[in-house]
Amino acid sequence: MTPHKLTYHPGMTNEDYHALDAISPSGIKLLKRSPLHYFDARLAPDREPSESTTGKRKGTGLHTAALEPEKWDATVIATPEDAPNRPTEKQLIEPTAKPGTKAHDKWKEACDRRDWWQDFDNQSAGKLILSPQEIKDVRGMGAAIRGNPAAKLILDMDGLREASYTWSDEEFWLACKTRPDFHTLDRRIVADLKSTADASRDPFSKSISNFDYHVQTAWNLDAFGAEIFLSIAVENTRPYAVAVYPASPELIDAGRRRIQSAKQTLADCIASGKWPGYGDQILDPIDLPHWNKD
Repeated sequence: MTPHKLTYHPGMTNEDYHALDAISPSGIKLLKRSPLHYFDARLAPDREPSESTTGKRKGTGLHTAALEPEKWDATVIATPEDAPNRPTEKQLIEPTAKPGTKAHDKWKEACDRRDWWQDFDNQSAGKLILSPQEIKDVRGMGAAIRGNPAAKLILDMDGLREASYTWSDEEFWLACKTRPDFHTLDRRIVADLKSTADASRDPFSKSISNFDYHVQTAWNLDAFGAEIFLSIAVENTRPYAVAVYPASPELIDAGRRRIQSAKQTLADCIASGKWPGYGDQILDPIDLPHWNKD
């Protein structure tokens, strides 16, 4: 299934891509929780910017290390080994205690740490900041991917890395977007990098289910009218083992069902202006998890 018109946005940054007002697999995951969560994160006028988590930062670093290593020095910087801890907002509240007291000394020390980080952030503006251990892991994962024969065969094909696309869904009249890690120029093959604790078959299959990777699979296959979707899974600790898995037809079909249901939900919410959470009525009785029946 190919969209009516797939628009390529050359040179679009990751930040500009995420700012696009369009549905993507991450939005479909939010809709699974509830339309209210989707509205609050994506459409609410007073919505808060998403936080940069350790996982997101390492993921960005991995993509650079594996897909565009030539950009590493220009885009990634490590915090010095002796960097102080970033102070919290609470630590920066000036105490009522007088100078010379323990509370006042702690506040002054927190202010010094704030000043150190402000200088460092200014010097590294625009770069991805990672800790030395994160740098070690990310570069290790990137080297493992590039050194794996199957992954190298795929990524050495003529193709585009982290290219941004948009299109309009003609059935539900929804703006859609995607930014796959890699696709061949003929758009027959799409591949994504996934860091994981365990890249062997059964544990990674569980990760696919837990993190909705099957939705991303079906989304990208149908966006490009592609024939093959490959997950390049790399473990996030030494020895950074790599496994390359093609998606099964059953996995793809499950992703398509989720996508269709989410699109219908989103279209209904847009039409009605209502964004329900878990329900306005008293719900069915709640029980212990199935594994705890004592």
